[in-house]
Amino acid sequence: MKKREDRLIMGKGQYADDLEFSNMAHLVFVGSPHGHAKIVSINVEKALQVPGVVRIITGRDVMEHSNPLPVQADFKNPGWIWRLANVHAMDADRVRWFGEPVAAVIAEDEDKARIAADLVEVEYDLLEVTASVTQALEPGAVKLYDDWEDNKQVHLVFDFGDPARAFDMADQVLKVTNREGRVTGVPIEPRGCVGLYDRKNDTLEMWGSFQTPFLSRHNIAATLGIAEAKVKINAVDIGGAFGLKIHAWKENIVALASKLTGRPVKWMEPHRDFITTGPHQRDVYWEGEIAFNNDGTLLGLKAEVVHDLGVESTNKGIAALSIFPACSAPTNMYKWVGMHVEGIGVVTNKSFYCAYRGYGKDKGIKFIEAAVNQVARHLGMTPEEIRFKNFIQPDEFPYHQINNYVLDSGDYPAVLQKAMELANIDQYRTLKSELEGRGRYLGIGLVTFIEPAGVAVPNCQMGGITQARVLITPDGSVEVHSDRTEIGQGSEISHATIVADILGVKKETVHVKKVTSDFIGQGPLSSRGAVYPASAVAKAARLLKEKVVQCAASVLKADQDDVVLEDGFVYSSAAPDIRLTYQEFANKVFFFPGPRGLDPEILKRHEHLLDVTTTWYSPTTPESGSSYTSFCVSADVAVVEVDVDTGVTEIKKYVHVHDAGTIINKQVIDGQIHGGIVQGIGEALYECLDYDLDGQLKNTSFSTYLIPTAVEAPDIEIAHLETPSPFSETGAKGMGEAPIIGSKAVILDAIEDALSSFNVRVNDSPATPEKVRRWINQAMSANKGDL
Repeated sequence: MKKREDRLIMGKGQYADDLEFSNMAHLVFVGSPHGHAKIVSINVEKALQVPGVVRIITGRDVMEHSNPLPVQADFKNPGWIWRLANVHAMDADRVRWFGEPVAAVIAEDEDKARIAADLVEVEYDLLEVTASVTQALEPGAVKLYDDWEDNKQVHLVFDFGDPARAFDMADQVLKVTNREGRVTGVPIEPRGCVGLYDRKNDTLEMWGSFQTPFLSRHNIAATLGIAEAKVKINAVDIGGAFGLKIHAWKENIVALASKLTGRPVKWMEPHRDFITTGPHQRDVYWEGEIAFNNDGTLLGLKAEVVHDLGVESTNKGIAALSIFPACSAPTNMYKWVGMHVEGIGVVTNKSFYCAYRGYGKDKGIKFIEAAVNQVARHLGMTPEEIRFKNFIQPDEFPYHQINNYVLDSGDYPAVLQKAMELANIDQYRTLKSELEGRGRYLGIGLVTFIEPAGVAVPNCQMGGITQARVLITPDGSVEVHSDRTEIGQGSEISHATIVADILGVKKETVHVKKVTSDFIGQGPLSSRGAVYPASAVAKAARLLKEKVVQCAASVLKADQDDVVLEDGFVYSSAAPDIRLTYQEFANKVFFFPGPRGLDPEILKRHEHLLDVTTTWYSPTTPESGSSYTSFCVSADVAVVEVDVDTGVTEIKKYVHVHDAGTIINKQVIDGQIHGGIVQGIGEALYECLDYDLDGQLKNTSFSTYLIPTAVEAPDIEIAHLETPSPFSETGAKGMGEAPIIGSKAVILDAIEDALSSFNVRVNDSPATPEKVRRWINQAMSANKGDL
């Protein structure tokens, strides 16, 4: 990590906005000021008169010169609703959300493009806005897509285990609801890229903040009608992604602009555009019943979750697919008899849904953790008592959950116990009682959960593909290639560590290369980096080690069993004084004497090149059908104080205990934990995208869409346990999404605990001061009183 950090801190990074090409033009989008309207006409004459304007692309150009955006997920199973939309990267006739691009101005520089963009005249015929899922599902509601029967894009139904039996067995049933507001992620760097089309060879090359270059190549090539073999996508340094840069659609317009102008074209997205036209997430409403016995034994769940997808979510984004893990995740880390879960995705006049650190699994976990805590309060149990009673136990792994997940490993009781000890939970409970008598309201929140990681799903672009290459060059250095882009998850140092440990070389001699579309794979999404790409890299390194050992045995005239690879040297344990550096060894294998100096059997097997390319696939998915390979474990405890006069929540203590399997690099994991927890706190307390009834997004900047800063971030105490996964090559588990899930859930639970004397139910996030005051007043009014 230090090598990468030093390079970036010294200003030697190359982000999308650093890209410069000779004769490069700049592109700026023109967005719709309306939430829903027909495009009557677009007049670009004034804009074209601005000096330096090269061309203006409208939806008509896009429809004439490109294909519709390809479908990224398709589940038309009998009995399921799964509707697809035929959409282009820019529509010619209709806008469906505030900010949707209606034109793209290409000019000699960005300033000229922006001046011209303001002069593009668009005449609109306003249409009725569908501002909520409730409105969208009303009979006779205006349809966003005319060929659909209604505004449901997705309706999935799942029965896990035996739900009917679970409810028949139950002593009690409790109704539970939960609502999450609409949010987005805010990486330091929005999206951006440069496209360079070569007319002579009909080839396209792009550079930019691509999280998944291979998938981007597929989608951009399909849109432009160019063979994938003629398209190359290069990921440069990426200033954060969080899943928000998986998709490609504005990038397709950049590619088309280069093709139409014959010049390199650059686009850098302002933060305002990222918020208004980028991927959104959460915005779900859960309603259900949880079945349990009087002793706290959890039995079953019946629930429905409704997602506000915004516009279609199978082409611009791929998040309609996230409804699957949302429905599966409520099983969490507990034993159940059965569940019936329905997931509904509804289109509205808002920006599209795509991945953002959680991808559905977060929704199911947050819902069930709130429900379990509600059951505990109802029964007069502590939150830890009900968990200890229902945990899957350490000796039961691998555990086949009722939703087909094969849970790999863990010690759930030990993780929770450690978190409680670090948090001094009994001490704070005593303090809570003392302070409440003085008019101060302290709350202790507690949640535990597992995060599914390493996704592989059929009928979509997330099928579990990955590829890795590890090779030794003639100077003895090591190259590592994979599909795992560096988006702040420490992929470079992690892969360098894995390879160095296996090959016995020094980490500084391992060079992890930038990711391009030349390497097949989905990239680092759904916490799969430590599962799929890292496993493929480890596998390639082990296969390469076998080649090194057999070649070394030939060079050293030694037995293969005696060959030692250690500290950058190659030698035989039978003659340890005769040592070759990797550079000396590689030189002998490649050139002097070269392959003809090796054992003839090696040459006959064509195994003389120190170069391995391979792939990897989950060992559990083919037989079980489980979409995920590993399941990291977390326990979060938070202590908050709520000022009942102002509604402000202050975090007093935060503890997070984590089990990510074998730890490859603790600094990387701790960084992921700190960042994710702060993001979750933002969602819990103030982040929410606010659309009005006209489809206008009211908070389009950081002055109104509030995110936590270092000032709001609490001290976070972290501890680790390690139970290696038997299903990944390194024993590591994916964990990048876990921290944001637990932090949001535990802060909301702590607020509810703080307000327990008011009988307030915290089931709607974010818990802003205004909302907290409203809850308190409503509770007091219900009790015939007021503050």
